[in-house]
Amino acid sequence: MDEKEKEETDSLEQEVFKTLDHQKRRDILRYVGEKKGATFTDIMNSIGIPDSPTLSYHLRSLAPFMKQVDDKYSLTPIGSDAYGLLLKTGSYNKLVLSRRKKKEVT
Repeated sequence: MDEKEKEETDSLEQEVFKTLDHQKRRDILRYVGEKKGATFTDIMNSIGIPDSPTLSYHLRSLAPFMKQVDDKYSLTPIGSDAYGLLLKTGSYNKLVLSRRKKKEVT
């Protein structure tokens, strides 16, 4: 890998983690992943985002993860991967909490 490819890879990696660092964006990603075709209004109402400009901002940030076709948002391939990771981390968190509770009880 040459220097330019390394910089592009590093830049994409930073963009991915910066985007997923925000809880509302992770919530949007989860919602769209579950619904497999959500409208702007569906997302805004379900996630509890107070206004259109705020949701528009978050959707622009999520552009590598989602696409819009016929007024419905769906996940891109990298969005599907990120959604899968969110599901796995959620399951892992539940497992860890369950183990902690068992230790506290015994």
